[in-house]
Amino acid sequence: MIKMKIKKIIKICLLISFAVIIAGCGTSPDATPTIDPVVIMTDVAGTIQAEITQAALLTPSATLAPPPTTTPLPIPALPIPSAPTSPAGTSGLPAGGLPAASPDNALFIEDVTVPDGSIYWPGERFTKTWKIENIGTTTWNTGYQLVYWDGTPIMCDENDKIIFLTQSVDPNNQITLSVRMTAPDPLSTYSNYFKMINDKGQPFGPDLSVVIKVGTTADKTPTPSG
Repeated sequence: MIKMKIKKIIKICLLISFAVIIAGCGTSPDATPTIDPVVIMTDVAGTIQAEITQAALLTPSATLAPPPTTTPLPIPALPIPSAPTSPAGTSGLPAGGLPAASPDNALFIEDVTVPDGSIYWPGERFTKTWKIENIGTTTWNTGYQLVYWDGTPIMCDENDKIIFLTQSVDPNNQITLSVRMTAPDPLSTYSNYFKMINDKGQPFGPDLSVVIKVGTTADKTPTPSG
């Protein structure tokens, strides 16, 4: 666009200059002085420069767009592993205190003395004896014991609430255990229970029971000696 305007102005200037020259050639020396071609060309050059400047101001300059900024990709959040948990409802030991695979076990064989239901007078002394067998896979050492477990009133002597074994018992072998007791008062039926405890303080095997009836002379029947 600017180049076309410049070419047009140049053409006009050349025509004017040509006309001025012709006019100068055809007039007398006394005629009015002709216009100086140099002045005309200077004016034309100023006009061309003004046109160029105005065209440059009206033409918007190309601007470079800023380079696109790089947005970092979000780092995916990794799940935090939860701490391992124990299965609900487990306490580490089953009811009774021993692990499920405990090697300790006992079997009741018989009441050697004072079978359940024996009758005694109030305050009468007697000794209860059980025979049991080691049916586990461990040897019972002198750290194993027979202990009072349950039942009221307590009929055994204070020193017989805990009775330690006096010898080792290998698997498949039997042993007799005895507890000294006193029949309580008043007249009624009474029960006490004893249990084996291993050297770790854990109970095992069946409850060993003492069940007696405290009665009168009329109720008295012969009982095994003890």
